[in-house]
Amino acid sequence: MPSCSAKMAVKSVYLPLPIVEEDRLRIEGDEHHHLVVARAEAGESVEVFDGKGGIWSTKVLTTLRRETVLRVIDSRHVERSGPDLFLGLSLIKPSAFELALEKCVEVGIARIVPVIATRSSAAPGRRSDRWQRVIVEAAKQSKRYHLPLVDEPARLADVLNSTACTMAATKIVFAERVGGPLKSALAGSPALYLVGPEGGWTDDELEDLRKKGFRLVGLGDGILRSETAAIVGTAFIRYELSRTV
Repeated sequence: MPSCSAKMAVKSVYLPLPIVEEDRLRIEGDEHHHLVVARAEAGESVEVFDGKGGIWSTKVLTTLRRETVLRVIDSRHVERSGPDLFLGLSLIKPSAFELALEKCVEVGIARIVPVIATRSSAAPGRRSDRWQRVIVEAAKQSKRYHLPLVDEPARLADVLNSTACTMAATKIVFAERVGGPLKSALAGSPALYLVGPEGGWTDDELEDLRKKGFRLVGLGDGILRSETAAIVGTAFIRYELSRTV
């Protein structure tokens, strides 16, 4: 059994624009509520991050009804680590999309490109706020101090003409029928890799991707759900590219 004295993980708070007054930070709204629910106590260490690599080490001074007041101990900036991974995930049912988003943020991605594919089973909707909450919570859990960019949902033709596609040194589409090996398809960072909807890519979409220089890659003999393919693909690509960057 774990020791009662085992060190607990430091709680994290996300503030996109932290305002330090003398050595005080005031936490309100959802982040204050989270600290209350987590029973943050006076004197406890709390880590504040801005999603762009800025980190403030603090201690709780007081927890009031509408705010938690923190005392800043020090601050630092960390660079993004590892390769830049751009996940192009086709729109699938919201719960599956959010699961993939959560786990891929934990693994480490730099950009999310929601793709409206021919066989997408979900409409774009207005989910950006919900996606942002999922991303923030995943970043807190995994101590990822750089939040990924999230593009607006776009049709595949528009994705193929986007800045994410132009920037990418590696261009991969995961395809269950005609996919080749991953390692030989990797050409460096940034890597843009696309995951299709549950019904798979159409032949026309695969042809359009080939014309744009995308390599077709498989993930084994089985047929994976889209969210599973996104998570597994992210982990494999990060592992392989991290060995070379």
